[in-house]
Amino acid sequence: MENHLVSSDEMLEAIRADLKTASPANLITVYGRSASSITYLALYMAFAGVAHRVPVVFLDGGNSFNPYLISKLARRIGARPEELLSRVYISRAFTCHQMQALVVDRLEDALRKYSTRVAIVSGLLDTFYDQDVPFGEAYALLNSAATEFVRLAEGSARILLACPDTHLPLADRQKVFLSLLKKVSQKVLHCEDTETENKFIMEKPYRKLYNRPRSATPSQKLLEWR
Repeated sequence: MENHLVSSDEMLEAIRADLKTASPANLITVYGRSASSITYLALYMAFAGVAHRVPVVFLDGGNSFNPYLISKLARRIGARPEELLSRVYISRAFTCHQMQALVVDRLEDALRKYSTRVAIVSGLLDTFYDQDVPFGEAYALLNSAATEFVRLAEGSARILLACPDTHLPLADRQKVFLSLLKKVSQKVLHCEDTETENKFIMEKPYRKLYNRPRSATPSQKLLEWR
């Protein structure tokens, strides 16, 4: 397929525009390196939603939600930070069992309760890398969550799964888990940052490159809390 190039300050908005629609469902997986860029993208997408008065359900599996970043972005557009933050509904999970339960038992109700179709799951796979949980058990829990993501997306929910490469000593498990998520997602975005460049590549359903000089991005400065 034709390659496209988007660069400079337009990168995040170009990504956001391309992730807004998918057919027949809307399930998106973002993975790769660096963790800070993927986390920043997830938070930026949450900010963009609430800035347009769209409530966002945010499931946090990597302790990644940063209200200070949302506040900084809000002030840049002249919005009241507390107003935007009030539209983000956060639930945290610290184990794969908790994450699976949040997704399967509570996500649909949360979308209905807060009158939204938008959910962002940040650090989804972080909770599934616990070496005390056997691979088969962890895979079954993730498969259950993935099945629910697909069902909700087919019902018009828009779900972003942010899965940074955490460099844990479970590379084989990470590969299998990512393969599952990429298979069920309509869109897949891969982060391939270098020392000099922030770079995302759309891998599915078409190929498209988004990049900009690393010095042009505020992600590192805004994620100093990490």
